[in-house]
Amino acid sequence: MGKPFKGELKMLSDTIRWAEQQDVTRLAWFLFVENKQIPLVCIGSGGSLSACHYAVQLYQQRNGVLAQAMTPLQLMYSGREVLRSSKLLFLSASGKNKDILNAVKYGVKYNETGMMSLTLRKNNPTEELLNQYPKVLHWCEDIPNEKDGFLATNSLLATFTLLNRSFDGKLVGDKIAFDGTYSKNYEFNLANIQNFIVLYGAAGESVAWDIESKLTEAALGSALLSDYRNFGHGRHHWFDKRGENSCIIALVTPVERELTYKTIGCLPKSVPVIFIETELQTTAASIDMLLKAFRFVNDLGEARGIDPGKPGVPGYGRVLYNLNYFKLTNRILPVQKTLDVAVLRKLGVAGRDNTPLWEHYSVACQRFVHQLNRGKFTTIAFDYDGTLSAPDRKSRFTNRLCDEIRDALIPLLENGALIVVATGRGKSVGESFQESIDQKYWPQIKVGYYNGACLLVLGEEDKLKVWREQPFDSELKALEEELKLRLPEGCVDYKFAERSLQLSIEGEMTQTESQLVYETCREIIWDKQMKDIRIWRSSHSVDIVVYHEVSKQRVIEDPERTLCIGDYGTVEGNDYEMLTSKYSLSVDRVSKNAESCWNIAPSGMKGLDATLYYLSRMKANEGKITCKFSV
Repeated sequence: MGKPFKGELKMLSDTIRWAEQQDVTRLAWFLFVENKQIPLVCIGSGGSLSACHYAVQLYQQRNGVLAQAMTPLQLMYSGREVLRSSKLLFLSASGKNKDILNAVKYGVKYNETGMMSLTLRKNNPTEELLNQYPKVLHWCEDIPNEKDGFLATNSLLATFTLLNRSFDGKLVGDKIAFDGTYSKNYEFNLANIQNFIVLYGAAGESVAWDIESKLTEAALGSALLSDYRNFGHGRHHWFDKRGENSCIIALVTPVERELTYKTIGCLPKSVPVIFIETELQTTAASIDMLLKAFRFVNDLGEARGIDPGKPGVPGYGRVLYNLNYFKLTNRILPVQKTLDVAVLRKLGVAGRDNTPLWEHYSVACQRFVHQLNRGKFTTIAFDYDGTLSAPDRKSRFTNRLCDEIRDALIPLLENGALIVVATGRGKSVGESFQESIDQKYWPQIKVGYYNGACLLVLGEEDKLKVWREQPFDSELKALEEELKLRLPEGCVDYKFAERSLQLSIEGEMTQTESQLVYETCREIIWDKQMKDIRIWRSSHSVDIVVYHEVSKQRVIEDPERTLCIGDYGTVEGNDYEMLTSKYSLSVDRVSKNAESCWNIAPSGMKGLDATLYYLSRMKANEGKITCKFSV
């Protein structure tokens, strides 16, 4: 099994050049733009775990948010709430080992924050599984060279390079000497060393994990990992009692070079040390040291008489690798009741600590579902972005409904139901419906443009032009001018859209920038005592409106016969008012109101998936819509 390790090293330069040519836009968006304030868990097995530690380093450095590398089993033991509330990145070169597949299955089941996989062989089992779940992003291209030998080499270098490209978009191949070597503090026989203590700083941790992986998997030696200062808390004692066959591997960048030499200088001169050093001070330092670590592993293998690329695997090793344990993990993560999931979305994990409160909301949820199932509705009022359309930029500017949503709405319209759409946007929403829905159903559809300020039957979009030509509200204009003073253009990439009674702020803003704009606007409204102005957030913009004229509640003509569905039900969201209706469902964020705005979709569902689930539980007959939900 495997192939010569030295031969794999000859292909490293081609691998890095290939990785540098790949489009990593989707990976960069997932890691450093979308939900960047949320913790990341990066999951991988074997050699891929080293790349997980590198992804964690990059995520923390760029976003200032904690991240953690885990094996698939660690992810399962971490519990449902970590699965649900963290961004999950799955790394696997082949995408076919049972461990990563099991972890992905649990991620799909529970995660509601964001998932992505990165694999390097097309048509692999992970890709095939995730093709069933459009909400999960995946990056998959065929790495040009053949499959790695026993140890991860070219696939690992490719993954490191792709992650680094997503971090800053810069090429690293021209900064690295592919034949770079390591150095020793004096001559000693590598064949006599059995134990390696690997010391590292920030950029070296991922490389340390890879050294541990390769030495252990190829039976080249044992490896203990420590950062430079934790080594001083007792781990140095090893060299006093068991140091005769032991050695230090020091991973060194310019950042910790002085600390390295001071640390090594405290030890007896007889302690063997291998230095794996880089002069790079960017995130590419990890890649430079990784390549030098590969050279060290090759030399250690030659000293041992073991080829790291094909060390020979015992029969029981294959049995262990292919162990089928998925059913056993159900004991770790048993099925969670939809009722508990719904209450958890209202109260958060801490809500479980207050038993009376949890029971109060549980009873309220059951009462709410019973009320829905008894209702006979004539109309469904939808939010658009995030509810009928995915919130990403590409989906927002598609000029039609996605096929699944269209196909779910048609049976309702065929049986006489009415549909109302409340959106912060303009005519583009009406055009999407016109492009997707047969004209004979247009009279059954109304669109409340600009957060319900202008309610029109589908096909009456010409009237929207007259509404937009009305004078722009003077108080909104004053807020716009004050915002420009507090956040000058050029500091934040925002743009204004003046719409009579609504000021929308959009642009290619990060979530941090969007939050800054939102909070600054709130301060202006308070400072200037703008009593008639309200500010709302949607999945793609900040909307400031003249409150007594603009509200999504205005689209609800008969509250007792209208079921409302939106995605942003928290108090700052533009769906909040609409979802205060006693007949209201959220496909994502919910309010704290126990009587309305419940998300009763199964665990792991949000956005379009939740909308489709809700629609699948509805039936229309002679203009009346009935529901059949359970929790």
